[in-house]
Amino acid sequence: MRERGGLGAVFVAVAATASATVENVTSGPEIDYQAAVIRADDGTRLVVFERLSPDTLSGDLWLTRSSDGGTNWSEPVPIVATAANERHPTLIQLGPASYALFYLKGSGSNFRIARATSADGIAFAEQGTLDLGWPTAGEINPHVIRHADGTLTMSYQRLSGGAYVAQSDDGGATWDTQRTQIAGGAALPRIAYRESDGLYLASYQVNPGNAQLRLYVKTTTDVRDWSAVPQDFAVTGNNHDSLPVVMPDGAFALFWIRAADNSFDVVARRSPDAVGWGPTIAVTDTPDEDDIEPHPLVGASAESVELYWTRDSPAGGNAHDIVRLAAVPIGPGDAIFTDGFDGS
Repeated sequence: MRERGGLGAVFVAVAATASATVENVTSGPEIDYQAAVIRADDGTRLVVFERLSPDTLSGDLWLTRSSDGGTNWSEPVPIVATAANERHPTLIQLGPASYALFYLKGSGSNFRIARATSADGIAFAEQGTLDLGWPTAGEINPHVIRHADGTLTMSYQRLSGGAYVAQSDDGGATWDTQRTQIAGGAALPRIAYRESDGLYLASYQVNPGNAQLRLYVKTTTDVRDWSAVPQDFAVTGNNHDSLPVVMPDGAFALFWIRAADNSFDVVARRSPDAVGWGPTIAVTDTPDEDDIEPHPLVGASAESVELYWTRDSPAGGNAHDIVRLAAVPIGPGDAIFTDGFDGS
């Protein structure tokens, strides 16, 4: 489900999780894809994911939960399942008994971003599609974060091209319609926000025309002004699926996937200021498996994250499962690299 390609630079690294055990969250012949993960206030892990038809790649949204820190998981159940295609979930907790789920919904090219809500993180009710100010359909790939004051910020993509951002001050029921652009010609935008200084970091991918995707990042302290020149982040080889987070010490960590020969692996970089980035940390090294769509779950540690992603084993087999690692080192001393590779 991703185009592969060789690396454009020598990359010799020891996987940061070489001695850790990858645990299955889901298993079986279904295509389970694109996990959205939160840790609820009571510690329960909630994972919403796409379960796709292998024939049409049309999907519904399913949920599994763990009340013991991720050791055991409930049997997955559908939570948004209609005749439409529902994919790319992003899940947040708004309060003690309030959850919101955002996802793309539609058919063909007629997609909008939709919302569902829940009082218990178990049963979700659809609330309809969002008005983001566009007269025609075409909004996809939402990613939503919650600020300390309750404001929600969403990055999303238009099918016609471009990455955009919108905000909500009522839990996601309504959003501004300013259609603020992060970057033109960009896909799969994700955003992070550092409360200490109001700094936004957005990452996104661009196809230069040869399917060897490049990743760029932008920063701003004004969500309405993304005029800064983008930084080259991972512009050699074939790079996809970026997702930035803010660590407890204020550093940014950005996870993505990188093609290596005939498969994809998860990698990461860390930065104290979203300007100077450390070397690439190899999270997985699986030549016969595709590791894609990483979703880090930040906890109390500034040195590691709980990581969820989609694994297809063997690569190209379309038997995707959601998997996890309980602790992935992402501290400044965790990169092991040689041959002068600088992570770009």
